[in-house]
Parts: sequence; C-alpha cells; structure tokens
Amino acid sequence: MTKQAPIYVRTHDLLDWLVPHLEGWPRPQRFFLARQALESATQFYRLLLRARKVQGNDRRQALLEADVELETLKALLRLGQERQYMSLGQYRHVSVILTDIGRQLGGWRSSLR
Repeated sequence: MTKQAPIYVRTHDLLDWLVPHLEGWPRPQRFFLARQALESATQFYRLLLRARKVQGNDRRQALLEADVELETLKALLRLGQERQYMSLGQYRHVSVILTDIGRQLGGWRSSLR
C-alpha cells in the first residue's frame, strides 16, 4: 500500500466521521442541509484527487476550487450546529479536522506560487 499525503488521510477521516453524524440529523434536514454538507465534502475530496493528477494552472485552479468548497462545508456545518443538529462537542471535533485540512491545503497552495 502506498503512503498517501496527510491531507488525503485527514479528508478520509473527515468523511468517515461526517457520514454517520449527518445521518443523525432530523429527517427533513438530512434531505437538505445534511445532503449539501455531504456533497460539499465529497466534492472537496474529488478536487483534491484532481489536483493530484493535473499540473500547472489546472492544479492551482483545482486547489482554489477545493478551498472554496472547504469554506462552503464549514459554513454548512456551522449552520447545522447553530440549528442544534450536532452538539457543541461534535462541532468542535469536526472544526479541528477542518482547520487541519485547511492548513494543509493552504500549504499546498503556497508551495505552487
């Protein structure tokens, strides 16, 4: 098995944690807010995978789009916590993961400048 960069491992951890927690949101929100959050998280992962495969401006564009998607995910999860679909402890946990991923993404983007 090849060793993956930490951002891929951490994003996998995020998805692994997020899926069962979103399933616990109230039924109407599972079809709206939770679904959008999951789509945002999976799109973020797709963009990272794309960035790994392309070069030059295409890589920079994929990472920019990933950054926007990560901010979208953060906003959706914050809204979910404000609506009390997750506990403050759960929100803190996922925020630590998101912050770590954001730091790694920022480092990757900076290395391309």
